[in-house]
Amino acid sequence: MLRILIVALLVSLCPAPAVASECSWDLTPGWVQRENLKKGDAKWDADVPLRFSADFARRKEVPRIEGFVSSASATCGETVSLTTVGSTKFQVEIYRMGYYKNTGARLIRTLASPKSIMVDSKMVPGQYLLKLRSLKRASTFVPLVITGSGAHDLTFVSSVLTWQSYNQWGGDSLYKGADGNRETAASVVSFDRPYDGDGSGQFRYMEQPLLILMEKAGLDINYITDLEVDSKPEVFTQTRTIVLGGHSEYWTRGMRQHFENAVASGVNLIVFGGNTGYAVTEIKGRDISGRTPYREIGQPESLLLGSQYFALGIRKDLVSNNVWPFSVLGIDAQIKGIYGYEADTAMGTVGPGVQVLARAVISPTEKGFVAMSTYYTAPSGAAVMNMGTNAWVCAISNRCPWGHSFDLQTQKQIQKVTQEVLKTVKSAKWPVAQIEIPARP
Repeated sequence: MLRILIVALLVSLCPAPAVASECSWDLTPGWVQRENLKKGDAKWDADVPLRFSADFARRKEVPRIEGFVSSASATCGETVSLTTVGSTKFQVEIYRMGYYKNTGARLIRTLASPKSIMVDSKMVPGQYLLKLRSLKRASTFVPLVITGSGAHDLTFVSSVLTWQSYNQWGGDSLYKGADGNRETAASVVSFDRPYDGDGSGQFRYMEQPLLILMEKAGLDINYITDLEVDSKPEVFTQTRTIVLGGHSEYWTRGMRQHFENAVASGVNLIVFGGNTGYAVTEIKGRDISGRTPYREIGQPESLLLGSQYFALGIRKDLVSNNVWPFSVLGIDAQIKGIYGYEADTAMGTVGPGVQVLARAVISPTEKGFVAMSTYYTAPSGAAVMNMGTNAWVCAISNRCPWGHSFDLQTQKQIQKVTQEVLKTVKSAKWPVAQIEIPARP
């Protein structure tokens, strides 16, 4: 007995091995391509139909299993707690989202009623969806980003601040109250609640279609969220390009500064969205607040992006200027209905001189500003492209809210242009912008 006690004491005095040592991620060049050779699961979303978040989530009130995690992101060796609403007995299927031979996701593991999830060597960096399933209840998702380290072709920022600002779960968002009126909107909202819609926030329509193309292209990607951009400016020190999806409207002042610093240091910024970086957001713990436009505090988003939000509720055809990246479509190419629901312009703004890559079709009697996609080369040599419409990403897979739909030809056009941009991300051979709209002081 004494020997057992002595052994136990010695063991207790020995330092425990770091949990992170259990992770052995292979993030050497080509890791995303190798990851996508693994078997996917085409039935990952079979029992969770796409449901738009925010104002578009008018879903039936049926019994559901829903949940949220204690952190929007985690890395090797870290643990996030999982809180569920609707049932304490459930199953969690953990999926990494990617290309996987066009299946869209890979099943990592299945857990029974876990209170927490630890990131280990099997959960390589990426965007994850946790599927919650419970008997006699509708299934939903919970998003979670797993971050990595090392050099990357690009860093993809998941816009969780925007998702949460629009999230109507529980009745209130930063836009509307439970009665649907803007006058009763909440002044503060919390990450300590599920997302409405299908539970995935805006991921499945504003980011996933782009993510699939990025992973299909074999780009090595560092996945992060807004929260890392806000608190960890070093996340951009080992990347060549930053990519944003279809809807990144809410930025903290720290985010804005860190994006600006990255571009000033030569990191490219590619925005596949519209109405980007529009509202000033503040973070306090797990709560966020604020939606004052940056232009109202003397920092219009065009100073960084070259163009900025100007129109709501439009739907305009795009006319290519037959320059990169739209030149892959050929001369006089048009993309039907792609500018909108929100769109940007460089007209009537301040900022650097820009090249107009494409613009909206204009009728003979139409006056005023014109929606456009812009591009400029920063003094540091960084490329800055703003697609200028929040329909771009969702149209890739025809998953747009607002009642907008896109035919197969349009989807293929958008995919082709997007793939051309991603090829440039890989090659790092960015064209020098040919300025058409001069710098506006």
